[in-house]
Amino acid sequence: MPRESSSPLCFRLSVQDRRLVETVAAFRGQTLSDYVREIVIEKSAAIVQTEGRDKILRVLQETGNRSTEEQRERYEQGVDHAAPRRP
Repeated sequence: MPRESSSPLCFRLSVQDRRLVETVAAFRGQTLSDYVREIVIEKSAAIVQTEGRDKILRVLQETGNRSTEEQRERYEQGVDHAAPRRP
């Protein structure tokens, strides 16, 4: 199955943390990118499942986050990707 288009994400780790992540990725037979992608998506989806779509969107709105309409739409798309609304 072809991969969807992707968007790069960059973050910093200490040398020790990077070595840990690289070691576990190698142990699992995955590239560093594939391993990090899998773990981050699994954890994010679990939070959406546990907390709920509406709560996450409400908290983002209540925190005084002066997000633009475009950002709010992206937030909604993000949580909907993890937990689509049920009819």
